[in-house]
Amino acid sequence: MLILTGPSRGLVLVDFIYLEIDLKIREDGVSLDRPFSKGLISIDGRVLSREEDIVVRSETLESWLSTTEVRFATVLNAVECTIEIKLLEGCFKGNIIVGISDKVRNLDTEQTIVIHDSKTDGVVTSDESGVIKLRRSVITICLERTVVFQINNVAAGVCAERTIDFTPHRTGADEEEITCGAGKFGFRVGCNPVT
Repeated sequence: MLILTGPSRGLVLVDFIYLEIDLKIREDGVSLDRPFSKGLISIDGRVLSREEDIVVRSETLESWLSTTEVRFATVLNAVECTIEIKLLEGCFKGNIIVGISDKVRNLDTEQTIVIHDSKTDGVVTSDESGVIKLRRSVITICLERTVVFQINNVAAGVCAERTIDFTPHRTGADEEEITCGAGKFGFRVGCNPVT
């Protein structure tokens, strides 16, 4: 299974929305990419649930070489959160997970995503630019929920875990610094209305 994340923006569903899928396979030494999955998925925004509980839905595109599943959810009273994480001091080897908590601050662990993993994304040290490369830097969230980050750092033989949360706003940004194991991190979460 190949997992792709994106688009990295919240889309406003007030009518039909069409998603064009055009995945290709690129091989070393071959000049042309081979088609893998191609087609069109339509989502009718007029009939989606307008209830406060967020329900993840999916649409499937079956093509000649693969089956592609697109997952989406309707989020009421939503803002788009842009995430930036920097390593300010020390080093970082581990992972960062982001999720959305419910109204009583319970994190649904099945709805979390890994936005950085040092095994595949690389170890970060503070003598570089310090910016941690994220697999996803934008999420859409309901104003009544909370963005929760869980960071695990095993650098320098120290195993540490920290959790930090941000409450979204209509506009503006929040910044916070935390220490986790052998690293000091700067988190910045900016919010904008979904338009």
